[in-house]
Formats: sequence, structure tokens, C-alpha cells
Amino acid sequence: MITHFKLIAIGFLSIFLLVACGQDTKDIEVKEDEPQQEQAETEKADDTEKKENTESKLGSRSNPVPFQKTATVDDELYNDQGDAFAIKFDLTVLEVTRGEEAFNKLKGMNEYNEPAPEGYEWVLAKTKVKFVESETQDIPLFIDGVMNFTMVSESGDIFSGDVYAVTDPDFSFEMYVGNEKEGYISGLVKTGEKAQLRYEEFLGGNVFFNLQ
Repeated sequence: MITHFKLIAIGFLSIFLLVACGQDTKDIEVKEDEPQQEQAETEKADDTEKKENTESKLGSRSNPVPFQKTATVDDELYNDQGDAFAIKFDLTVLEVTRGEEAFNKLKGMNEYNEPAPEGYEWVLAKTKVKFVESETQDIPLFIDGVMNFTMVSESGDIFSGDVYAVTDPDFSFEMYVGNEKEGYISGLVKTGEKAQLRYEEFLGGNVFFNLQ
């Protein structure tokens, strides 16, 4: 069963390899849902500290996108001739479940989902993607919870075993500009450790999201 999932993932990778390209850390902006007037004085006071400390780029591992905030990612799509088209899409981690509760949810989604290996626990991240802008109406965005996302434990551990989970609805979408979808991304992290969700492209570039 696990081999079957891996073959599917590899197949998708071959088909959609030309979907996007990027840098080490993607250019993003975080959409604010609070009035910025109240934050003006605080931001002013923090400005000097940021200049002195040269804070890491937003979306990096040391400065992840805050939990439940929407990050707008700048990216590109390619046609068969290799022409690039600029796009923007929004990513939001809506809610997070982990441990025994997450495993119970996974069992409800698929009875064949396995318990977490010793020293690890399941994390379920309900995530939304919205394809907001594109220079072309003709090329779809493909984004997948297995191929584009990884759970990273606070200690830096990335689970490298062969235990995977099936989610429902699964976070695996092909969409044209203007569309949005929600689904679950699952992963294994070190028991009790804080965790981040890392979005990564096929050709490089990533964005880290806080999961707490």
C-alpha cells in the first residue's frame, strides 16, 4: 500500500515538474486581519531592533508565517515552450490537530491509517489554498500535500520513515486562477515538540508556517 502511494507521488512529480520555480525562501506577504493603526507605535519601536538584528526573512524557518495567518506566495508557471508566467496564491493553515486526537481523525478518514511510530505523533493541518493572480488563464496550478509539504519538528527532525496517512479531503489540487480549495495535510513530528509546516516547490524555494 505504501509503495502504491510512493508510485503515485513519483508519477505526479514527473507530470507536473514544470509547474513552478523559486528561490531558497519564497517572496511572501502576510495578510493582516487586524487594524494596523494600533500596531503603528509598536512597529516603530521595534524598527531599530530589527535593523540591528537583521531579522530573517518572513517565511523562513527562523521567522515562520504566524499560525492562521494568510501568506501570499509569488511564483511562476511554465508552458510547454518554457515561457514563464507570474502568479500569486494564498496559503493559510486554518487549524491543527495532533497526537491521539489527530490519529482518531485519521482512522475516521481511512481505516488503514497506521499509528505513529515510537517517539513520533501525527499532526493534521487543515489548509486552504487560493489561486489569486496569474498572467495566464490557460495554465493550472498543481499543489499537493505529499509532494509540496513537509512537517519539521522543533529540533530540526524531518520524519524519514515509510509511514504515511491518507486524508479526506486530501490536500491535492489542480486549479485555474480564481479557484480555492481546502484539505488536510498529515505528517509525523517528534512527540511533544513544536512543529512547522514547510511548503516547498519542485525546483527549490520554501515557506515555513507555524503550527501553534
